[in-house]
Amino acid sequence: MKKQIIKPIPFGERPGPEPYNASELVPIADSRFLFCDNNIGNALFELRLTSDARMSGPLIRHQIEGIDDGALDDLEGLAICESGDQRLIFALPSQSLKKRKNWQHRKRSKRGRVFPPRNGLLRIVSDNGNRFRAEIIPDFRGWLIANAPEIANASRYLPDDDGLNLEALGWHPADQTLLLGLRTPVLKRKPVILRVRVKQIDGPWDVSNFEVLPAVALQIEDSSGKQGIRSIEYDPSRDAWLVVVGNSTSSSKAPFRLYVWDGNRRGDVTRISHIKFHKKMRVEGVARGTINGRGALVFVDDCGGYQILWDDPVTNC
Repeated sequence: MKKQIIKPIPFGERPGPEPYNASELVPIADSRFLFCDNNIGNALFELRLTSDARMSGPLIRHQIEGIDDGALDDLEGLAICESGDQRLIFALPSQSLKKRKNWQHRKRSKRGRVFPPRNGLLRIVSDNGNRFRAEIIPDFRGWLIANAPEIANASRYLPDDDGLNLEALGWHPADQTLLLGLRTPVLKRKPVILRVRVKQIDGPWDVSNFEVLPAVALQIEDSSGKQGIRSIEYDPSRDAWLVVVGNSTSSSKAPFRLYVWDGNRRGDVTRISHIKFHKKMRVEGVARGTINGRGALVFVDDCGGYQILWDDPVTNC
């Protein structure tokens, strides 16, 4: 099969002097997709597309009620859960250190700058995709470190030193489990998914409602450098997860690649080898949805752009 080169289309707008740093993406309706920006902790952004895959208008900013401006930093993961007639969206900061010993509370640098925390976990109730109300567990990081031995040592280091850095969040609807994709650390050159079961979807939003399950190391192909997980999203058309991997640290030269994982505990995956990402595209989110009723894979790029790949009918990987 001929390789398809995925190159980003710029959004054509910026939230400020820098472009949108688009991270994970979820579908919320036909032709409508939602992404988070890791520089903006109290809002989500809606991308609407026309039948020919163009933006139907400017990005729509949805304020997250219950999260003040500057209260949260480095929002990287997004996952959607349909529970009865209610739609929940889980959102995850990276849990990484910006400066050593700077994660638990807001800290001030010597120059007085405030560093917002990255250690929470959000449960957001979405009313028809137009209103978003959040609850937050403020120290999810501490609980996760205490219960997941794979990250205990890494939690003391910065991401580029192979310290803890979570950049992907998925949802397993059958198991009611959050899938936390590690960008770092990478264990034995294999990227790792931490699994956290939610005992009761609409139960209390605190760590008593969680249970850590055994982690899964994805058996990806070797590359020129260490590869970490950059996005993970459930695809109901395949009954599997789309997983993007890429360079684990800024020094790694590993390319971005797309895999399909069916949830097996061995971590066996299938690479979608006919897709190649352009060298200027840094894929932070992928979602399978529909655009005007037609199946599509939608990608977002952390330099402020998107791209789509038509996906109908579903083909073998």
